[in-house]
Amino acid sequence: VTLPLMIDSTEVNVIEVALQHYGGRAIINSINFEDGTEKADKILHLAKKYGASVVALSIDEEGQAYSFQKKIDIALRIRKHAVDVHGLREDDLIFDALTFPLGSGQEDLRDSGMNTINAIREIKRLMPRAKTILGLSNCSFGLKAHTRHVLNSVFLHYAIEAGLDMAIVHASKIMPLYKIDERGRELCR
Repeated sequence: VTLPLMIDSTEVNVIEVALQHYGGRAIINSINFEDGTEKADKILHLAKKYGASVVALSIDEEGQAYSFQKKIDIALRIRKHAVDVHGLREDDLIFDALTFPLGSGQEDLRDSGMNTINAIREIKRLMPRAKTILGLSNCSFGLKAHTRHVLNSVFLHYAIEAGLDMAIVHASKIMPLYKIDERGRELCR
């Protein structure tokens, strides 16, 4: 396969076999520090050995990062570990600041959208050579189809403004802002 490829497996040996058979520069999805650095170390070693990029999730031993500061702290910790311990370049890292369902009604997720957008902006400021990625539709999970369509579109707009480089998104489910009525844009914003 010579097309761009993202290797997505929880099994380190599967990731290595895929990297051995891939003719291009792969992206490995993903690393985090949920269980400390042990598994991340194995994947980062493979990334260095095979010249792959790595998606780094905002997750550490305390769980997923909801707050802006926690997202930044984890990203900086992963960057330091990947660069200083494993010799990767900042350019090899793709940070996922994670987004969560905005319509869940959970109090601890009330500021989640803004925390994610602000974290993207700050990651790009602190690590200008790193990239950012986001599984966009997580922000609208649980909402009705039309509402998801509108919210995903507005969220993507602001995430790109903040510096988002890549999005995991169904392209046909995104619409330009000018096609969304003013009230809909404002509610989502």
